[in-house]
Amino acid sequence: MPPRKKRKSSGAPKEPEEPFDFVTHIREKAQKRFASRRKNVNYDIEQNVREIRALLNINAEIFGRVIDSASNYGSGESVTLTRHGFDVVKVRQSGESTEFITEPACSEDTFPINALLHLPNNLNGVLVVQYQAAPFNNFIDYNAFFRSALMLHDDILEPFLVKLKDHVESIHVLLGEMESWLVESQRKIEFIETTFGTKLETPSPDHLLVEEVSDCNCPSDHYGLTTCLFCGAYFQSHARDATSGHRLCSPGKRFRCKKRVPKIHMLKKYDHDGKFEKTFQITTESEQAKLKKCLEYMDS
Repeated sequence: MPPRKKRKSSGAPKEPEEPFDFVTHIREKAQKRFASRRKNVNYDIEQNVREIRALLNINAEIFGRVIDSASNYGSGESVTLTRHGFDVVKVRQSGESTEFITEPACSEDTFPINALLHLPNNLNGVLVVQYQAAPFNNFIDYNAFFRSALMLHDDILEPFLVKLKDHVESIHVLLGEMESWLVESQRKIEFIETTFGTKLETPSPDHLLVEEVSDCNCPSDHYGLTTCLFCGAYFQSHARDATSGHRLCSPGKRFRCKKRVPKIHMLKKYDHDGKFEKTFQITTESEQAKLKKCLEYMDS
């Protein structure tokens, strides 16, 4: 007779039937799952709890500061931050004077926020995740998650806290990068104030633009009954110049309107003839150094 074939193993080993053996088995599996492969890992529960609590408090403070500048945080894996400040100093010629001016600007940057929305794989599937109250109900409530974790058995809590601290630290780095980008505008304001001996306030969205009356150069025509700020007649009564395409009040006089233009801040003015125009992007130290050199030349 041919030899009997051995029955193939069904896969995973059979779990213990006895209740306490089963509990021990499950805990051992959890310990292996959360055990760190790094050397010199600190599993001290007291120290890790202290450090995680401190990180969570700091993260909550930073989150509160940056979220006011955020948009589209209700969906997606990224958030867009908006800041208002002064990014450039311009040198322009005005008659026989050379002027150093700046104007407010609005800039945006996008940051990935996956860590604020989802648990990493090495923490997922153990505890029920809770979320923050609206309107931030897409963001995990890590303080609540941490408190739930403290109910774990010490044998599992020790390695679990190590993983949780690593993740909370990564969130701290992310939030720090977001806040650093936002406060960069304040550093540029301080640079301008120190360099020119003036005082600037962080511009708000309402103060980025001002109304200015000027010859109309708008990309599209005005509503027909818009009043000309030069002659008082309606826009529709102004004939279009065949050459330039501008609407004219009379020969040589163009329709005048109000337009929203950047608010100019005069920083310094020199009696200097000639033609000298330059734009300094003060976002970099090299450009700041060039601006200082230019001022030294003008003062000499």
